[in-house]
Amino acid sequence: MNKEKKKKIAGYIALTTVLVILPLLLLSGIDAIYTNITLLISGKMQYDYNILEINAESCLEESVYKIKKNRSFTGTFSITRTEWNCTSEISDKIDNFGFKIIQIVAVDQNENHVKISKELNTNTDPFEISNI
Repeated sequence: MNKEKKKKIAGYIALTTVLVILPLLLLSGIDAIYTNITLLISGKMQYDYNILEINAESCLEESVYKIKKNRSFTGTFSITRTEWNCTSEISDKIDNFGFKIIQIVAVDQNENHVKISKELNTNTDPFEISNI
């Protein structure tokens, strides 16, 4: 009878150990999955934002090209693509002849926004561009 009790107690101890360790392992696994999914999503969002910044720079280049073709150009134009679009507004800087203000807003399909504001000096060759 003594051996049977020891086996029974050993069985209870093993069962208790399994019941305590199993939830801890499950929680650790779920936490690891949640952390990896969060990192993946934030990495994708950062990638999308970086691509949108590059597209906004393309819009800036197009703005400078329009000004290079016609130095008196002012106004608004848009570039629309399947995954993003941008709007560029070009205006003369008040009290500074030959200086232009370029303001660009780019938006992608995920509603990420990038805004760029630059000052362009057309009095020099090549043009000088600077942040506002």
